[in-house]
Amino acid sequence: MLSHLHNSRAPRRVLLAACLALAALGTAHAQQGNSTSGNAATPNLGDALGGFLNSMGAAMGGSQPVAPVDFHSLQALLPASLPGMKRANGGGSNSQSMGVKSSTAHAQYRGAGNQSIQVSITDLTGVAGVMGMSNILPKDTDSESDDGYEKDVTVGGRPMHEKFTKAGQQGSLQVIVGKRFEVDVDGTGVSMEAVHAAMGQMDLTKLESMKSQSGPTQAAQK
Repeated sequence: MLSHLHNSRAPRRVLLAACLALAALGTAHAQQGNSTSGNAATPNLGDALGGFLNSMGAAMGGSQPVAPVDFHSLQALLPASLPGMKRANGGGSNSQSMGVKSSTAHAQYRGAGNQSIQVSITDLTGVAGVMGMSNILPKDTDSESDDGYEKDVTVGGRPMHEKFTKAGQQGSLQVIVGKRFEVDVDGTGVSMEAVHAAMGQMDLTKLESMKSQSGPTQAAQK
């Protein structure tokens, strides 16, 4: 069953939002119970949520999360340029929200006219253990309208989520690497071929080799 869970193809942003909502609900319930005891201290929301997510990940068979890699390491994986486009700017950050630590790096590339593509990498180690839960969401998405389409695809043996909106020629391609890193390519004024070409410039194999890597702890950074 675990191997089936690992081969998930649903959009992970929806999954993460659902997990955070579920975690917040569980935390609120715990706080309500503590408030009626009179003697128990109210738990810190962030710590409780982080612990809830970690417990969830362990229950799903995921490994214990490690510290996110520093965003500078992720920046080094972003291409210096894309086919027909020059790198305009980039950035990154290490952050903590609701008890969940993450790091992210991004770069924007510009071509002729209004053509632009942004590539980003996010280390989601804090919720990596619950990635397998995407199995509960619909898979093999395939929808189309006059406005565009959205579908799950396999590129280079990796399941990815693809979306294209005709207005403004906005396309996106998303993949989860090593059940830990989310790579997003978002284009404006370009074809889906250009978005795929941008993803092709990413060394996903090297990124996957970092799935067991841990970044510096807060104590070490101070």
